[in-house]
Amino acid sequence: MNKKYRVALVGCGNISKNHLLALKEIENVEIVALCDIKPERAEKKKLDLGIDCSVYSDYVEMLNKEALDSVHITTPHYLHAPMAIEALGRNINVFLEKPVCISREEIKALLDAEAKSNAKITVCFQNRFNPTTLLAKKIIDEDGGAKCAYATVFWNRTEKYYTESGWRGTYATEGGGVMINQAIHTIDLLCQILGTPKTLFATKANHHLQGIIEVEDMCEGLIKFEDGKTANFYTTTAFVGGDMTTVVVKTKNHTVTINDNSVLYLDNNRVEDPSLVTKFVGKACYGNGHDYTIKAFYQAIDTDTEVPVSLESSTYALRILLAAYESNDKETII
Repeated sequence: MNKKYRVALVGCGNISKNHLLALKEIENVEIVALCDIKPERAEKKKLDLGIDCSVYSDYVEMLNKEALDSVHITTPHYLHAPMAIEALGRNINVFLEKPVCISREEIKALLDAEAKSNAKITVCFQNRFNPTTLLAKKIIDEDGGAKCAYATVFWNRTEKYYTESGWRGTYATEGGGVMINQAIHTIDLLCQILGTPKTLFATKANHHLQGIIEVEDMCEGLIKFEDGKTANFYTTTAFVGGDMTTVVVKTKNHTVTINDNSVLYLDNNRVEDPSLVTKFVGKACYGNGHDYTIKAFYQAIDTDTEVPVSLESSTYALRILLAAYESNDKETII
């Protein structure tokens, strides 16, 4: 890299550790500030990870006082768009956690802010770069591409997960439930494999947390893509067996399955299962693509090239889930 990059992070919850550990490994990146509405949480993160930096409780104050090259935003969902727009307006590069925002109006506002800014923005869809995803994509591409696909997201989230967060479980602050929080990575992978989504037919429900959350804990649907390909999905956080995610893709000759940390493919009745288990920071369901995505972002800044995940492409999965919330058992334009 050609210069030293001064970096800050706002939102010192669970996922921030993945970002900070990746940043610490990048030469010429200096973490100069952490920000959290609870400064004691930022102080603990600073101490636990051995970071020598300033701590703030006010995001705008941090932007005003620190000469920043980039900021990582890992806050609750409803803060993503306003914080990213504030940084872009100051020509500060943004690495934004998913979801990019929580409404169609915010999508437009973010795209407008990106167009007016000299800074770059990328969104943390790190599962695009997991070894399992890359291997499956290679197999699919070599066989002429996908014909159709389906995905299942069986996770478990209890009452405590929502009641102790202070922001989860409502449309105003989380933006939705299982679709926007857990399944969005998997829906994004379907878009990476099948292309640009066009319409959606979906149903949603709350199966196990009625009276506790106002958002969905289950959603299923049929996505139609611009070239006529289709994908089905089923997502839930009412599964008591843990967290399991599966993507199955049909090509001309293969059935390719991304299942946890392995890829299976069927060719002439022969199944191959290459071991792709690697180290994880935090939960295995986060994937192991954070390091690559974050390093690629700073490489893109340094060389003035395309970011690993464009803002526009990151909106596809969000548009699908917003359509799911609007669908009411009828086909909805994405």
